[in-house]
Amino acid sequence: MGKTRAYGADCVLLAAFEAGYGVLPANGYTRLSFTECSLGAERPLGYDPLLGQGRDAQDPYYEAVKDEGDVGVPLDVRALGFWLKGLFGAPATTGDTDTGFTHVFTSGGTLPSLALEIGHAKLAIPKFFRHAGAKLDKLSFDMARSGAANATVSVIAQGETETAAPIDAAPAAFPLKRFSQGSGTIRIGGGQLANVVGGKLSFSNNLERVETIRADGLIDGVDETEATAEGSVDIRFGTDTTLTAAIAAESPVEMEYGFTIPAAGGGNSTTSPFALTFHLPRVFLPKKKQEIKGPGGIQASYDWRAARDPVAGYLLRVTLVNDVAGYGP
Repeated sequence: MGKTRAYGADCVLLAAFEAGYGVLPANGYTRLSFTECSLGAERPLGYDPLLGQGRDAQDPYYEAVKDEGDVGVPLDVRALGFWLKGLFGAPATTGDTDTGFTHVFTSGGTLPSLALEIGHAKLAIPKFFRHAGAKLDKLSFDMARSGAANATVSVIAQGETETAAPIDAAPAAFPLKRFSQGSGTIRIGGGQLANVVGGKLSFSNNLERVETIRADGLIDGVDETEATAEGSVDIRFGTDTTLTAAIAAESPVEMEYGFTIPAAGGGNSTTSPFALTFHLPRVFLPKKKQEIKGPGGIQASYDWRAARDPVAGYLLRVTLVNDVAGYGP
């Protein structure tokens, strides 16, 4: 007998890339792990007071549909490639089953659309919420000394439908293996940045909704505009001058956020580690004052902003090394 109340522990998230915008694939879905989800459709009530009808309020009207939200995802060795494809487009993949596969995602390309289904299968009356025409707008994550490595992905979809059965009864799945905060690094100019106590990275496609007039209240699509990347690094003040020299010269630096797992940690390959790197070839940092707040250590948070490098040809390049051959059509 099914449950009478829904629990997050029972939720299932399925995803597949669409052949055409807003067209739900009949099969070929992948089950993905997530930490939280606020994706859902809303159709708020509008109010337009009319005169001559007395003092009591009249019927409201329904606004256009708005289907968007955030999905919290683990920085997973394998499944993260699915989300990265949605954020950057199809990767350039090299390698084989013996040496491992390297997937390179680059900003500035055309994005695919996805179909997402959030299911509550263990309810006495199961409910499944399908989102067509979903595009991924933003990716952000924090860097710390310890803890789980998670990211937040922002989604804009065309619309939501509710059904009583899953769209794919036998979805594919990736064996779960996660990067941890303890395996993270932040590099400047190819060298490890000293005295780092934290950091953030945020990438955005700055998607624009195509809000045409339609009888169903849905959007016509989602278009990519200017891709941007920004973040911060928290540094304990000391003898290292890597950042302060670049700031004084008002010159950009090369920056890299990364995570690794040694090859002995698992996977088919015994020669290559699992790795995830975010490479920003041209990063600008502002000058910050050094505040002293008592007898403890002195630190500052530098908010940086990235720009496209004309030589490298990109704003942000993400490289994922794992044992997955590819991420769908």
